Amino acid sequence: MPASHYCLNCGLPLQTQTREGREVECCQRCGFVLWHDPKVVTVVVVENDSGELVLGRRGIDPGYGRWCLPGGFVNDDEDPAEAAARECWEEVCAQVDITRLLNVYHVAKEDAPSLIAIAYSARLRQGEIPQAGEEMLEVAAFATDVLPELAFPSHFQALRDYLAAREETKQR
Repeated sequence: MPASHYCLNCGLPLQTQTREGREVECCQRCGFVLWHDPKVVTVVVVENDSGELVLGRRGIDPGYGRWCLPGGFVNDDEDPAEAAARECWEEVCAQVDITRLLNVYHVAKEDAPSLIAIAYSARLRQGEIPQAGEEMLEVAAFATDVLPELAFPSHFQALRDYLAAREETKQR
């Protein structure tokens, strides 16, 4: 394990043990187990009234200067769909209506806890004009046939699933 951890209940250093077939950190005194759970994030494919998709160019790492969909971490007290709408407000300064759940992805990481990405589609609310929030260098709307390369594979997956769902809806 890369870092020393201490019991949240009694403060003793945790010891590595095998539980349920995994190496985990446990407290020898009280039995507390530090499970290494993934962080939960949202990814939102936001469509404007013209059918274009709203993307932001990142002003922070990871992915500085690259294009991405709005999204970010879900807070402990938040519903994921509400977190998705909040992240759109923070990143592209626009209110959105979440329209559907697209998919859920596991994002494996080697240098950090893995992520569970929950992807949604959304529409800009009437009269909203996206602009760059604190974490973005700029925001732009793109037609689906001229999208820039995206910073993260999970964003590409969400976009792929959005376009497939949109195509399926058109064929009905």
